[in-house]
Amino acid sequence: MNHCLIQAKVKTEPQMRYTKENQTPIAEMVVEIKGLRGDDPLSELKILGWGTIAQEMVDNLKESQGVVIEGRLRMNNLTRKDGTKEKQAELTASRIHHITLSENNSTKQDVVTINKDSKEVINNSNDDLNNLGNESWNSSPLVPEVDEIPF
Repeated sequence: MNHCLIQAKVKTEPQMRYTKENQTPIAEMVVEIKGLRGDDPLSELKILGWGTIAQEMVDNLKESQGVVIEGRLRMNNLTRKDGTKEKQAELTASRIHHITLSENNSTKQDVVTINKDSKEVINNSNDDLNNLGNESWNSSPLVPEVDEIPF
């Protein structure tokens, strides 16, 4: 199963486009990911969102915003204008979690989860996360049961 979880910073605001056949919304943006070591340069990754995720990306994400993105990673083979071939990684998002920094420099996480079946939006604040106490953590993959990607 291909499931990735990536923490990044939005480099370009999401741009919306639509498929020709059934006008399905597709959002596209670029994020920056820190290297493994402190002196490693930032890496860029193209992010795609389909359907309701695309709309959420356009409505809620701004440049320089911290996010954690869940989705499927794939490699695309591209041919540049000069004829050289290149491979480019692309992540198709299934969930996006918004991260902000609070006043005391601890991480505050605003999680927006979209459940396609119930159209329910769940928001968790830092206070809710601190009150979890002894509850167990569900570590199963967070992949929606219904896939909106048409391939």
